[in-house]
Amino acid sequence: MGINMQQAFELFIFDRETYCGENTVRNYKNTLGYFLRFLMRKYNCDLCKIDADSITNLDLQEYVIYLRNKTKLDDHPFKPTEDKHITNTTIRTYSIDLRTFFNFLFRNEYIEKDLMKKFKLIKREKKLVLPVFSDEVKTIDSCFNLRTMTGIRNYCIVHLMLDAGLRSGEVCKLHLNDINFLQNHIIVIDGKGKKDRIVPLAKKLKKCLHEYITLYRPYTGQEHDFLFCSVNGSLEPISGDTIKSLFSRIKKKTGLERLKPHLLRHTFATSFILGGGDMESLRLYMGHSGYDVTQDYLHLANTYSRMGSDIYKLDKIFFRSYYGGYGVS
Repeated sequence: MGINMQQAFELFIFDRETYCGENTVRNYKNTLGYFLRFLMRKYNCDLCKIDADSITNLDLQEYVIYLRNKTKLDDHPFKPTEDKHITNTTIRTYSIDLRTFFNFLFRNEYIEKDLMKKFKLIKREKKLVLPVFSDEVKTIDSCFNLRTMTGIRNYCIVHLMLDAGLRSGEVCKLHLNDINFLQNHIIVIDGKGKKDRIVPLAKKLKKCLHEYITLYRPYTGQEHDFLFCSVNGSLEPISGDTIKSLFSRIKKKTGLERLKPHLLRHTFATSFILGGGDMESLRLYMGHSGYDVTQDYLHLANTYSRMGSDIYKLDKIFFRSYYGGYGVS
């Protein structure tokens, strides 16, 4: 067909925008942007002058080498470059997006060569990620005054990730009707990959959510029915920046430097397996497409079970038998 790299990129992004979420599309733009800028520097010309069919496996190999030497936050528009290299996990993520891009071009016959046949992904790093332990959760919870609007709102935000395994973006998008108090579950609409799912509602989280909604959540009229509102008087729904700021304050107060939103979701998954939950249920609760990621939590749970570590325990609503006696007196 004879398209250039600028056209190839635009066709791919347009295709993703038809069914992917905003964050996914933004990530594709960012990660593929690194490769496209690499090509422009290598060939010293604009993308519209680089034929898509002229890209070779050598270009891809040189790009991976470039990534291995790339410093963290290099090319970031706002944050200063850090004096350390990006991780193998990040390189793998960029490479997976690149593979998706070229597979799309080949599958739709925009290019003639299947470049991905010989393109090997770098291996994933197997780093141990410590979950949140029971005493650490008590320390985190001590930051919240549950008799104030801000305190109970922030408690609910944190525990939706910890006690329900929600992603931070999913917490931001929750609506009032997504919390079903009668049936004791949370409906997550349009999660990652545009998948909907249902997660059980833990008892203490249910109580705090009900108090927040009935006693503290400001009335927003017909503007929106998002569950969590900003506390700056605008009554707008919270954003990802709101959660980043919240976790930054919690880290300063508690000294838990490893604390971040995904760590709470990680703890939920590990604790679920530790408590006797099955892999298929965990996959559904987490919103995973397959078992690749879910499988990692089985190994972690087995490790912590042998160690007897006091990992934060989930509500009994998730289990037929509760932690098999583990840590229960």
